[in-house]
Amino acid sequence: MRLGTPAVAVALVLCASCNLILGNEAGKLTTASDSDAGGDASDSGGDPGDSGGTGGGGGGTGGGDGCSPTDTRCAGSGVQTCSTSRSWGTAEACDPAVPHCSAGACGQPPSCQGLTANCGPGESCCTSPSINGGTYNRINDANYPATVSDFRLDKYEVTVGRFRKFAAAWNDGWRPVAGAGKHAYLSSGKGLADGDSVSEYEPGWDTAWATNVSTTDASRRLDDAYATWTTNANTNENRPINYVNWFESYAFCIWDEGFLPSEAEWNYAAAGGDAQRTYPWGPTVPGANASLAVYGCYYSGTGTCTGVTDIPPVGTAPAGNGRYGQADLAGNMWEWNLDWSQQLDGKCNNCANVTNSSSFRVIRGGAFSSGADYLVSSYRNNDTPSNRDNGLGLRCARTP
Repeated sequence: MRLGTPAVAVALVLCASCNLILGNEAGKLTTASDSDAGGDASDSGGDPGDSGGTGGGGGGTGGGDGCSPTDTRCAGSGVQTCSTSRSWGTAEACDPAVPHCSAGACGQPPSCQGLTANCGPGESCCTSPSINGGTYNRINDANYPATVSDFRLDKYEVTVGRFRKFAAAWNDGWRPVAGAGKHAYLSSGKGLADGDSVSEYEPGWDTAWATNVSTTDASRRLDDAYATWTTNANTNENRPINYVNWFESYAFCIWDEGFLPSEAEWNYAAAGGDAQRTYPWGPTVPGANASLAVYGCYYSGTGTCTGVTDIPPVGTAPAGNGRYGQADLAGNMWEWNLDWSQQLDGKCNNCANVTNSSSFRVIRGGAFSSGADYLVSSYRNNDTPSNRDNGLGLRCARTP
């Protein structure tokens, strides 16, 4: 997907490398006006529910589960406390504002540790609301039902400030281990099923992919007026990071102790689950402004984009938030999904297209320069996984 330099009221989305998929029909993406779309959390590949191990009193011995009263440990994104009978109690979910459990306590994921809580209404940029799973129709089409388990989806797209912390960790030598990044709380650690398969599951990170990750200024396209990255921290820190490819997005979410959402999960959030919303906020068609979504170069008020000032901080259009609280599911940045882009299977139970059968990965949601047709929750798009562009960003999902 090549976005180029937007400079018209409904900017062209130039796309030399991607295919557009509306429902199950693949075609070449042209411009917004041509569209007729209608359309575990693990940093080590291990158990996402035990990232902090046993905290508190250190795990004594005795009856029950062998823990000591008041000991705590992580269970997914929640905290378990040891009872007086030396048994682990029911996990208490971490609050969405502190969604990450480590060392038996709720706190911030790595990307927000030490950052000021100043996204949206003065809250953590890592706020991650829970989404109750269920069954719905993908792309609002009854031919493609899907069942999705409970999960968390970050409220905000990943910001420049959060990505800056990842870049520092990468430059210091951090790398994902083989198999990391799965939805490891599902299928006894195997994660999402491959399409409608009952025997193939998501493979997780391939260590050979590290060569596709770059944290240099050049890779962030500082020669482009629309690049949100800067060499040093400045006023762009709460704008969404752009010029990130699929590999960098996948690696970021692993490092941040989450994972890339599957297309079924992302679509579930954008459609409001069984509410089957046309847009994340409902049926209202967005107007020629940025009140519901940042799109069409309307953020500057002119309908003509001129630079990075047309890409606002995340969460700038709260009236357009989705049913479960997520911001910018339509507009601001296209967001990478886990899946390879291919025809949808007729059924899906915690599934993703994780077997390579195309040259493209799914992107969803439209961008700051996109036309309104790209914003509907049923709209499917894709790009080559190595591509970086000024309209490509990401958000992470997490264990429930």
